[in-house]
Amino acid sequence: MMKYFGTDGFRGEAGVDLTAWHAYKVGRFLGAFFLKDDHRPRIVIGKDTRISGYMLENALVAGLTASGSDAYEMYVTTTPSISYMVRKKGFDCGIMISASHNPYFDNGIKLIDNKGFKLSPEIEEQIERYIDEGVPEIPYATRDRIGKCYDYSRGKETYTDYLEALVRETIAGDTDESQAKTPFSGRTVALDLSNGSAYKLAVQVFEDLGASVIARNREPGGTNINRNCGSTHIETLQELVYDTGADVGFAYDGDADRCLCV
Repeated sequence: MMKYFGTDGFRGEAGVDLTAWHAYKVGRFLGAFFLKDDHRPRIVIGKDTRISGYMLENALVAGLTASGSDAYEMYVTTTPSISYMVRKKGFDCGIMISASHNPYFDNGIKLIDNKGFKLSPEIEEQIERYIDEGVPEIPYATRDRIGKCYDYSRGKETYTDYLEALVRETIAGDTDESQAKTPFSGRTVALDLSNGSAYKLAVQVFEDLGASVIARNREPGGTNINRNCGSTHIETLQELVYDTGADVGFAYDGDADRCLCV
């Protein structure tokens, strides 16, 4: 049984169980692990809307670049978007900073391999050994081998384009040609966004597909993620759909890897 990593990555109360030091060590290990000969690793990072995300994000970037890897920051985004972008753009690894449906004071680090799936337990065990024992010893990158950090916000657009194309292709045979671009035209969609990662992305996708969107809990403040809302409080969405007469409703959790429909 591992000390830090569980089924959903490294998770705990931010600043207590999961500190900036832990995140830095994870970054240091991963930055070195994927470093092979002249290959400079590329690792994409996302986070949800928790206040502690800034701390962990910067610590991870410091660790990655100190070991010689380049970090690509998508900032606030969803876990599925990181999984997709790793595979789509050939990143060596993906990191999502989130504690999913947990309260705001928790946070976590989810690690994703180059196929878009959870990183293997064997590698997670090696990370734990490095955190606790400093083994293996990892040298600092120097001079032009020090990694760089890039703004990769455009990755979110790539992901939303994919989602919209997927919907249009899936229902193309059931709509008129004139409705192919906006197949949800005339429909009303209710969204409970949990003040989390999907607060912009989900609204954009449904509106681009032609839906009229009624959204709640879309004002993240760092401490209100999942608070009496989202997929763990489905009654909020049920009331919204009933009161507004929406055709359908969706409730997301903090990092939008979970969605309930009414």
